[in-house]
Amino acid sequence: MLGNHYFQLKNFILAEDTYERLLPAELANLKVKRKLIICYTQTNKLSKALQLLIDLIEQDSSTIIQFNSREEDCPCNDLIFQIESGIITYPLYQDSYLALGILWLYCNYRTSLNYFQMAIKENPNNDLLNKAFNLIKKLSKQNILQTN
Repeated sequence: MLGNHYFQLKNFILAEDTYERLLPAELANLKVKRKLIICYTQTNKLSKALQLLIDLIEQDSSTIIQFNSREEDCPCNDLIFQIESGIITYPLYQDSYLALGILWLYCNYRTSLNYFQMAIKENPNNDLLNKAFNLIKKLSKQNILQTN
């Protein structure tokens, strides 16, 4: 799939565009949704990323739970490093915290929760943000999330 090719090359704009043009049945693929969430974090469409993340967790939490970033050539570790070191920047702190919260969820839910808490401190009235945080917290209490 062309979108996967662009994704592996870390051309997130073209990957996003390609994924969004898929037929609804193809776009329903959970792996595609997982990659599209990452694309949205890099194209500054964080609200879309957050909504899709919530949908994915509600639809099938095992997609996040059973994700192995090492086996699936996930760019999250590199993206996390670039955001945390200031190479990739966002206009607001809350956006950086949200992007990091989303990306860290693929690697370590505890760190993800910390970043979600930081984003909530910056924007406590964001219903989607609070919903995502509560969903992740609920999964963490079930001891089924990964800490790769």
